Amino acid sequence: MKSKLIEKVILLKRMLEDMEQDIGLSSLTNVEKSVYLAAQDVKSPDGLVGTKLILSHPFTQKMSRPTFFRALKAIETKGFIEHSNAKKVGLFLICKI
Repeated sequence: MKSKLIEKVILLKRMLEDMEQDIGLSSLTNVEKSVYLAAQDVKSPDGLVGTKLILSHPFTQKMSRPTFFRALKAIETKGFIEHSNAKKVGLFLICKI
């Protein structure tokens, strides 16, 4: 028999997955979701975010740099972020989903 706490965790996970599907995040891997959500959390009011800010977020701090940059490239390719015209490297615009 499952404990009440485990049942609550399972319910929360199901709810989170449903919400992610509703807003279009279900196509992302767990690492890509972490990078994207970190970017969303630290973006400026105009939707811009720097690579260094994303890297310093708790969702991404324990990722290796190669894993982080592969995920960043993947979410860019999938249209969740795009390079900003304001700067050549290290600055991204969060796209509306």
